Amino acid sequence: MSPDVALAVCRFGHDAAALALWGLFAFLWALVPQPVTTPVADQLAGFRVTSIAITVITTLAALPLQAAMIGNGWPDAIDVSTLRAVLFETSVGTAWIVQCLAAMMLTLTVVRPAGLRCGATALASGLVVASIALSGHAAMHEGALGLAHRLNDITHLLAGGAWVGALFALRPLLRALDDPKLRQDAGLALRRFSTAGHWAVALVIGTGVANTALVLQRWPLDWTSPYQALLSAKIGLVLVMTTIALVNRYVIVPRMAASRHSAIGALQRGTLFEIALGLAVIALVSIFGLIEPS
Repeated sequence: MSPDVALAVCRFGHDAAALALWGLFAFLWALVPQPVTTPVADQLAGFRVTSIAITVITTLAALPLQAAMIGNGWPDAIDVSTLRAVLFETSVGTAWIVQCLAAMMLTLTVVRPAGLRCGATALASGLVVASIALSGHAAMHEGALGLAHRLNDITHLLAGGAWVGALFALRPLLRALDDPKLRQDAGLALRRFSTAGHWAVALVIGTGVANTALVLQRWPLDWTSPYQALLSAKIGLVLVMTTIALVNRYVIVPRMAASRHSAIGALQRGTLFEIALGLAVIALVSIFGLIEPS
């Protein structure tokens, strides 16, 4: 495996874990009523710890992988002078230091009291997600334009993570509808998800258009360019995700009054499909994020 392929795999693991943590725990912390937050968080405790571990491991692995890709292959992954140069003389190194600090904060949430765990995980993973933008294509610009580009990237990442990450809570919430004690709060959480989801999707699309304009200054229609072909594929997947979300909200949800169990089953399947598409989007970004825009 070449260093660039290994780095793309590392980026995918890091970004997928961090985005899922951010979206899931921001949703549980801010929008889910407390009586149902605890059982849902307990069901997803293993997912939380695993995602934190993946985020930390991939953060640590990123620097040697970057050194190998920038340098002369795998030997430079452990070459002290190359590692030092990447760490202290490149924007990649600066971003890695920030990402390490954010990952350290995320690790500390493991020992937080249960009552503070959702909020602490949301805040720490949000910082990890925001730090991803420091090593992206926004670094191609300087000054006010560079700042605007980074802020746009951060908004895009946080909105995308809020969308995809919150999906991981939907299946437990849909199951909670069968519990008479949790039904009312679970229903309220699902309605709040729907409202927030509209805003998240709108932000993803708006900031995505802005980012394309900042990076390419044109629509990605030249599919002979690997960057534009992969970006177009990402846009297509996001449109499919948006369509599924709209069908879930405006076609399947209204059917719950007449055929509740059938509608819940359809929503659960649609949620799994959306998650799979979201992971595919993250995989594409992990690849074309390493390609020079053209």
